Amino acid sequence: MNIIAYIYSVIDSFLMPFIRFSDEPVVGYCIGLIILSAASVIIGELSISIAFRVNKNKINRDNSDIKHFQHLSLQALQAGDKAAYKACNSIANDAFGQSFFSQITLSAASLWPLFIALGWMKYRFHDVEFVLPFSLFGVQLTVGYFLTFLICYIITRIAVGLIKKHCTVRSCHV
Repeated sequence: MNIIAYIYSVIDSFLMPFIRFSDEPVVGYCIGLIILSAASVIIGELSISIAFRVNKNKINRDNSDIKHFQHLSLQALQAGDKAAYKACNSIANDAFGQSFFSQITLSAASLWPLFIALGWMKYRFHDVEFVLPFSLFGVQLTVGYFLTFLICYIITRIAVGLIKKHCTVRSCHV
Protein backbone atom coordinates (compact mmCIF):
# COMPACT_ATOMS: atom_id res chain seq x y z
CA MET A 1 0.00 0.00 0.00
CA ASN A 2 1.40 3.39 -0.89
CA ILE A 3 1.68 6.14 1.70
CA ILE A 4 -1.13 8.29 0.28
CA ALA A 5 -3.60 5.40 0.32
CA TYR A 6 -2.56 4.65 3.90
CA ILE A 7 -3.05 8.27 4.97
CA TYR A 8 -6.47 8.36 3.30
CA SER A 9 -7.48 5.12 5.04
CA VAL A 10 -6.47 6.63 8.39
CA ILE A 11 -8.53 9.74 7.63
CA ASP A 12 -11.42 7.48 6.56
CA SER A 13 -11.34 5.54 9.80
CA PHE A 14 -11.39 8.78 11.78
CA LEU A 15 -13.90 10.86 9.78
CA MET A 16 -16.39 8.43 8.28
CA PRO A 17 -18.20 7.76 11.59
CA PHE A 18 -18.84 11.51 11.88
CA ILE A 19 -19.92 11.79 8.24
CA ARG A 20 -22.33 8.87 8.70
CA PHE A 21 -23.54 10.20 12.06
CA SER A 22 -26.66 11.77 10.60
CA ASP A 23 -29.27 10.19 8.38
CA GLU A 24 -29.16 13.40 6.36
CA PRO A 25 -26.12 13.23 4.01
CA VAL A 26 -25.61 17.01 3.85
CA VAL A 27 -25.53 17.26 7.66
CA GLY A 28 -23.00 14.42 7.83
CA TYR A 29 -20.90 16.06 5.13
CA CYS A 30 -20.91 19.34 7.07
CA ILE A 31 -19.97 17.64 10.35
CA GLY A 32 -17.10 15.83 8.64
CA LEU A 33 -16.05 19.02 6.90
CA ILE A 34 -15.90 20.95 10.17
CA ILE A 35 -13.91 18.20 11.89
CA LEU A 36 -11.49 17.86 8.95
CA SER A 37 -11.01 21.64 8.84
CA ALA A 38 -10.38 21.81 12.58
CA ALA A 39 -7.93 18.90 12.43
CA SER A 40 -6.08 20.53 9.51
CA VAL A 41 -5.77 23.83 11.34
CA ILE A 42 -4.70 22.24 14.64
CA ILE A 43 -2.10 19.98 12.98
CA GLY A 44 -0.84 23.01 11.04
CA GLU A 45 -0.56 25.05 14.24
CA LEU A 46 1.35 22.23 15.93
CA SER A 47 3.65 21.99 12.90
CA ILE A 48 4.45 25.69 12.90
CA SER A 49 5.05 25.56 16.64
CA ILE A 50 7.53 22.70 16.25
CA ALA A 51 9.22 24.40 13.28
CA PHE A 52 9.53 27.63 15.28
CA ARG A 53 11.07 25.83 18.25
CA VAL A 54 13.56 24.03 16.02
CA ASN A 55 14.57 27.29 14.29
CA LYS A 56 14.19 29.66 17.23
CA ASN A 57 17.93 30.26 17.70
CA LYS A 58 18.46 31.06 14.00
CA ILE A 59 15.44 33.38 13.95
CA ASN A 60 16.67 35.20 17.06
CA ARG A 61 20.19 35.44 15.60
CA ASP A 62 18.85 36.85 12.31
CA ASN A 63 16.72 39.42 14.15
CA SER A 64 19.67 40.38 16.34
CA ASP A 65 21.89 40.76 13.26
CA ILE A 66 19.29 42.97 11.60
CA LYS A 67 19.14 45.31 14.59
CA HIS A 68 22.90 45.30 15.15
CA PHE A 69 23.93 46.03 11.56
CA GLN A 70 21.11 48.50 11.04
CA HIS A 71 22.34 50.39 14.10
CA LEU A 72 25.94 50.25 12.84
CA SER A 73 24.88 51.47 9.40
CA LEU A 74 23.06 54.45 10.94
CA GLN A 75 26.11 55.27 13.06
CA ALA A 76 28.32 55.10 9.95
CA LEU A 77 25.90 57.36 8.08
CA GLN A 78 25.94 59.89 10.92
CA ALA A 79 29.75 59.75 10.96
CA GLY A 80 29.82 60.35 7.20
CA ASP A 81 31.50 57.02 6.41
CA LYS A 82 29.61 56.05 3.28
CA ALA A 83 31.60 52.84 2.64
CA ALA A 84 30.95 51.53 6.17
CA TYR A 85 27.30 52.53 5.84
CA LYS A 86 26.92 50.55 2.61
CA ALA A 87 28.72 47.51 4.05
CA CYS A 88 26.69 47.43 7.27
CA ASN A 89 23.45 48.14 5.42
CA SER A 90 24.19 45.30 2.99
CA ILE A 91 24.76 42.86 5.85
CA ALA A 92 21.56 44.06 7.55
CA ASN A 93 19.63 43.56 4.29
CA ASP A 94 21.03 40.02 3.94
CA ALA A 95 19.96 39.22 7.50
CA PHE A 96 16.52 40.68 6.78
CA GLY A 97 16.22 38.50 3.66
CA GLN A 98 17.13 35.39 5.65
CA SER A 99 14.63 36.31 8.35
CA PHE A 100 11.93 37.05 5.79
CA PHE A 101 12.30 33.71 4.03
CA SER A 102 12.46 31.88 7.37
CA GLN A 103 9.09 33.42 8.25
CA ILE A 104 7.63 32.33 4.89
CA THR A 105 8.93 28.82 5.49
CA LEU A 106 7.36 28.77 8.94
CA SER A 107 4.05 29.90 7.47
CA ALA A 108 4.21 27.13 4.87
CA ALA A 109 4.74 24.62 7.68
CA SER A 110 1.18 25.29 8.80
CA LEU A 111 -0.36 24.62 5.37
CA TRP A 112 0.73 21.05 4.57
CA PRO A 113 -2.29 19.44 6.30
CA LEU A 114 -4.56 21.52 4.03
CA PHE A 115 -3.24 19.75 0.95
CA ILE A 116 -3.63 16.28 2.45
CA ALA A 117 -7.18 17.15 3.51
CA LEU A 118 -8.01 18.45 0.03
CA GLY A 119 -6.56 15.29 -1.51
CA TRP A 120 -8.74 13.16 0.73
CA MET A 121 -11.78 15.31 -0.07
CA LYS A 122 -11.12 14.79 -3.78
CA TYR A 123 -10.71 11.05 -3.21
CA ARG A 124 -14.01 10.81 -1.33
CA PHE A 125 -16.18 13.62 -2.72
CA HIS A 126 -14.89 14.46 -6.21
CA ASP A 127 -18.33 13.90 -7.74
CA VAL A 128 -20.41 15.61 -5.05
CA GLU A 129 -21.85 18.98 -6.02
CA PHE A 130 -24.17 21.31 -4.17
CA VAL A 131 -26.60 23.41 -6.17
CA LEU A 132 -26.58 27.02 -5.05
CA PRO A 133 -29.96 28.61 -4.32
CA PHE A 134 -29.47 31.20 -7.07
CA SER A 135 -28.49 31.29 -10.71
CA LEU A 136 -26.30 33.66 -12.69
CA PHE A 137 -27.55 34.72 -16.13
CA GLY A 138 -29.91 31.75 -16.10
CA VAL A 139 -27.16 29.25 -15.32
CA GLN A 140 -27.62 27.18 -12.17
CA LEU A 141 -24.38 27.30 -10.17
CA THR A 142 -22.88 24.44 -8.18
CA VAL A 143 -19.99 24.08 -5.78
CA GLY A 144 -17.99 20.99 -4.95
CA TYR A 145 -15.69 19.71 -2.25
CA PHE A 146 -12.94 22.26 -2.94
CA LEU A 147 -14.93 25.42 -2.30
CA THR A 148 -16.89 23.99 0.61
CA PHE A 149 -13.71 22.80 2.31
CA LEU A 150 -11.81 26.00 1.57
CA ILE A 151 -14.56 28.18 3.07
CA CYS A 152 -14.79 25.97 6.15
CA TYR A 153 -10.98 25.92 6.50
CA ILE A 154 -10.72 29.72 6.28
CA ILE A 155 -13.47 30.20 8.86
CA THR A 156 -11.80 27.65 11.14
CA ARG A 157 -8.37 29.29 10.68
CA ILE A 158 -9.85 32.70 11.60
CA ALA A 159 -11.66 31.23 14.62
CA VAL A 160 -8.50 29.52 15.88
CA GLY A 161 -6.57 32.78 15.40
CA LEU A 162 -9.17 34.67 17.44
CA ILE A 163 -9.13 32.01 20.14
CA LYS A 164 -5.31 32.11 20.30
CA LYS A 165 -5.39 35.91 20.49
CA HIS A 166 -8.02 35.80 23.23
CA CYS A 167 -6.09 33.19 25.21
CA THR A 168 -2.83 35.12 24.84
CA VAL A 169 -4.42 38.39 25.94
CA ARG A 170 -6.22 36.67 28.76
CA SER A 171 -3.09 34.91 30.04
CA CYS A 172 -1.30 38.26 30.19
CA HIS A 173 -3.93 39.65 32.54
CA VAL A 174 -4.12 36.64 34.82
